[in-house]
Amino acid sequence: MTDTDTTEGPAESSVAATPPAGNRWRKATLVGVHSQSWHSRTLDLHVPGWTGHLPGQHVDIRLTAADGYSAQRSYSLAEPATPGRVAITVDLLPHGEVSPYLVETMEIGDELDVRGPIGGWFVWEPGDPSIGDGPVLLIAGGSGVVPLVTMVRARKRAGDPTRTMLVYSLRGPRDLMYGPELEEMSADPSAPGSAEVRLVYTRKVPDGHPRPASHLTVEDIRPPSAWPEPLAARVYVCGPSGFVDHATRLLRTTGYPEDRIRTERFGATGVTR
Repeated sequence: MTDTDTTEGPAESSVAATPPAGNRWRKATLVGVHSQSWHSRTLDLHVPGWTGHLPGQHVDIRLTAADGYSAQRSYSLAEPATPGRVAITVDLLPHGEVSPYLVETMEIGDELDVRGPIGGWFVWEPGDPSIGDGPVLLIAGGSGVVPLVTMVRARKRAGDPTRTMLVYSLRGPRDLMYGPELEEMSADPSAPGSAEVRLVYTRKVPDGHPRPASHLTVEDIRPPSAWPEPLAARVYVCGPSGFVDHATRLLRTTGYPEDRIRTERFGATGVTR
């Protein structure tokens, strides 16, 4: 099946992404909808039997038509774990096969199939001993911000004090997801769930924004001067494949070794592995 859905979903990582043994399709019912931008929305799904997941994991979503035809895509989980609940944020691709239904058509009470959680590489658990006290750098391209916001939310829920910076690259103000939440994150750097947020606009800049429109640069990913060490203990990068390649090159230029960088990328049909 071919599609043009560059949906918000995880993608290539350094480990296999096949569903673990025992993962099965579950029926999910839409119970809530929240707009994130003019072309994206978060879907809250009730999934009986869902026991939880880690921030950074993803799910497979399957839609089935009355004639039996089905289409499947992968999406990052958009909320920390809650038993019986799954949330995904979907970015609209007008000529896509799945995202137009999820963003524009699906209504409260409608059902689809969910399988997961999937993935164990691109995850961040609050209190992860492999990170220790070191800061964490999150770099998002477009809807790749979704799993990274989930990580920060999980930190807040756990009271994890890990220092964090989120660099979010997007086209323009209308494309901004989680705007009020990102503003709240950066208001008090000492609060649990806080993060220094840097918005990198590539095409159109809102009035008063201090940075001119351009693609991500080395200066955008340099750590705050308050960090006690020059490099983050771990970096998570999520976005379209070209963006991830570009961000990874910048990280190497800055001096980050490969073992500190974890990436997820999405492409022409959501996930490429």
